[in-house]
Amino acid sequence: MNDKKTKLTWLLFHEPAELFIRTAEHFGEEINRLTGDKYEIEILELDEYNNKYNNGKPTDPIAELREGRVQMSQLYTNSLAKMDATDFFALALPFLFKDHDHCTRVLEGEIGDEMRSHVHDKLNVRSLSFTYSGGYKCMASDKPLETVEDFSSLTAAHEVSPVFMEMFKALGMSSAIKADANVTQTTLPRYHVDSSPSQTHVIDTHHSMYLTTILMNDGLWEGLSVDEQMNFKEAANICARAERIKSVADAEEIKNNVSKQAEMGIETISDLPEAEVEKLRAKLVPVTDKFAKFFGNDLVDRIRKS
Repeated sequence: MNDKKTKLTWLLFHEPAELFIRTAEHFGEEINRLTGDKYEIEILELDEYNNKYNNGKPTDPIAELREGRVQMSQLYTNSLAKMDATDFFALALPFLFKDHDHCTRVLEGEIGDEMRSHVHDKLNVRSLSFTYSGGYKCMASDKPLETVEDFSSLTAAHEVSPVFMEMFKALGMSSAIKADANVTQTTLPRYHVDSSPSQTHVIDTHHSMYLTTILMNDGLWEGLSVDEQMNFKEAANICARAERIKSVADAEEIKNNVSKQAEMGIETISDLPEAEVEKLRAKLVPVTDKFAKFFGNDLVDRIRKS
């Protein structure tokens, strides 16, 4: 065992913390397995980090990563898109991924490598791998939804994303602040964080993927040997694959466990009939087509064909 461990601070920026703690802990296990127990991973939720290192003041996770005060974190791809890594908006386009195998081919292949490089170019932090935060999205609503037409009379929680706002518009929905909205996008494992108390009905639309990425300070990365860099990439890929599988399993457990649903405050979970799914596709696929031209290097078409 290596008695002089290198300390790495991993900042948990998003909720629910338990999902992100799981990834951080698994990464710690894998990197220490690969390196002979070389690292101490300090995992801190945002409030804990602010109180310990910033006198209780709020912090920007990307700024902390850039400056090396934090060595690792895990952020939503949509959050990074809003910070200027705009190609990440493409990953949230509706009905872009056929299934989880398709998503894996994209995230772990050439396109995934390009997307990680995009983060580095735009934000000067390293992206090591892609994870889920529940996988496919669903809609939480304050009333049961049985047809695509039912969406048109509702309001959606406003999101700072051109993709999501165009998607809501295509469904005939208007936006509202979260407290006043009828509908919120979420995933089943994230339901209790994203939805409002009145949104007790879930329609499992599978319309978009909820993705996150494991991030690392660039200076730390550059200071590693090639072998050490390979260890970090391998550890990140192993725990990312495991987390994607676990995240999907979490969603399935919730969907099939009435007691779990009651515990979370979910009154109903339902799927759209196949005919309604096709109507949903007919309304939302044109959104993906519209945005395809805004991303360079034929990104959207290449994802579709992967």
